[in-house]
Amino acid sequence: MARLRPFYHVNKAEWLLVESGRSSRVKQTEPLEEVRQWILRELITTYAFPKEWVGSRIVRGSQVPNPDDTGVAPCLLVRLAEGNPFLAVVVSTPGEIRNGEVRLRDLMIASSTIGLGMSTDGTEAGTRFLRHVFSSGKCEYVNDFDPFAPTGIAPGTQPLLGGRPANGATDRAMVPLTERIENLFFEVHSAIRDTDGLHPDEALDELCKIIYAKLYDEETAKTGTPFRLQRWVYGTTEELAASVRSLYRDANDYDLRVFRLKIPGYERSRGVFSSPIRLSSPCIARIIGLLDPYTLTASDADVKGRAFQKVLGPTFRAGLGQYFTPEPAVRFMVRVMSPETKDLILDPFCGSAHFLSQSLDHVRRHLDSAASKAYHEFAFGKLHGIEKSDRMVRVAMTDMRLHGDGHSNIRCTDALLDFSNYSDLEAESFDLVLTNPPFGSLLGGESISQLGVFELAAGKRSVPLEVLGLERSLQFVRPGGRVGIVLPDGILTNRKTKYVRDWLQSKARVRAIVSLPIETFSPFGANIKTSILFLRKWERGETKTAKYPVTLVRIDAVGYDASGRKREEDDLPVAADRLCEELRTKGW
Repeated sequence: MARLRPFYHVNKAEWLLVESGRSSRVKQTEPLEEVRQWILRELITTYAFPKEWVGSRIVRGSQVPNPDDTGVAPCLLVRLAEGNPFLAVVVSTPGEIRNGEVRLRDLMIASSTIGLGMSTDGTEAGTRFLRHVFSSGKCEYVNDFDPFAPTGIAPGTQPLLGGRPANGATDRAMVPLTERIENLFFEVHSAIRDTDGLHPDEALDELCKIIYAKLYDEETAKTGTPFRLQRWVYGTTEELAASVRSLYRDANDYDLRVFRLKIPGYERSRGVFSSPIRLSSPCIARIIGLLDPYTLTASDADVKGRAFQKVLGPTFRAGLGQYFTPEPAVRFMVRVMSPETKDLILDPFCGSAHFLSQSLDHVRRHLDSAASKAYHEFAFGKLHGIEKSDRMVRVAMTDMRLHGDGHSNIRCTDALLDFSNYSDLEAESFDLVLTNPPFGSLLGGESISQLGVFELAAGKRSVPLEVLGLERSLQFVRPGGRVGIVLPDGILTNRKTKYVRDWLQSKARVRAIVSLPIETFSPFGANIKTSILFLRKWERGETKTAKYPVTLVRIDAVGYDASGRKREEDDLPVAADRLCEELRTKGW
């Protein structure tokens, strides 16, 4: 049963939002204006929206076109403080509810923030309440919408404001994440799945969007102004949800506006956050309630990284395993490669960009000051990734934002295309390539013809994807540059792939081969024996010889078993130390 009271006449002297110069011409019997004044009074009295909002946040909306061109419908909009509407009311002449409902649906679906609407002709039979289902882009009927009821905060406390609290006010600050509460993102991800019933990978999409909006909120809040992602600031669930959707859109617009001036083709290759938040309003309210006590910008990067990885691991095991390189293997490879601030780094098959975020962490831990100019230039300009899946680019950009930063250099494209397709990438540009190319797929001639030029594909009817991944990695790295790459053992041992090994010797010096146990990738659905190759591309003019020492390392334990359960045995840290020492003393 709706709270809306039956139609009643409002005294003309008490009419609100009458257009200037029009009041003398509006007759009390004008049907549309009568209905609008009634519903406007109901918004204030029955639904408790503040009367002071009238004229500023409760406004006459733009005319809503009638689909059959028979006129326009008066519209009322209830707006956020920032201006975007979250509730709409379309008024119809009695008996024309169908046209009014069609107009309302069109208005809501075209909006990125309006979550609730009402269409009414002043009669009970002619009144409909609609909810915008953002996940499907459609509308559905509901019985009513909630009245305005500000929750407020405890008396005597200071709201969460940008900058420092006002003088004399009780300091109420957001709390950084700690090891004790680093399950926060996992709890939010679970809430999304439970509330809206999304698949884990879909819930991960939405989590990335919410994190993106929260980081932007914390970074842009003005001193003395409340952060927008706080439950208590809003009087209805719909108002809160609309503010989150609006903030997310602002964050995306800001990102595109800033970086497309610096990076050619930025919007085309990085615009993966342009898709709207698909969560329901109750779901948004629930997860903001979980997030709003905590600050992400002031939290330790390692803690944020672990918190995000606690979501990624189970999600990838549920169906995205081909993109996941286990963290122990990532740490090992980064440790051996030992990136520095001078290095330009690329992962051409970056997935969640964990090689890049781990490289950022490694450099930060080995610097005297993370505030140095060299570190800033490294974080924002020298970490690059390519990923074909827009979903994984969202994950990668989020992970980089949490590690602070480098997200603007993750490209949503295919790393195997001809170089002419890349507006801001060139061959032989990078100092280091760290990657785990996808393997297990066999590319036929038709697929190969759509890609770039590869020596290892010449004359072949089909080529394993990982073979092209190896060649492309060496194409990207400069002469003298280094590559750390995960490959299936078949590339190193099978007779059919001898041509790959011969080609590799002509392009690079294989400095070390690290054999991994089969359980390395087993928890993520890849039961295949793999090894890590550490290579240095031959310098121009360097004498290429096939006779040189290659360090062989066998890893028997990686800290977990084939099911992913932790084990105390882990050979990777000791192996990394010994290999680093050898590379330091003998060189690459």
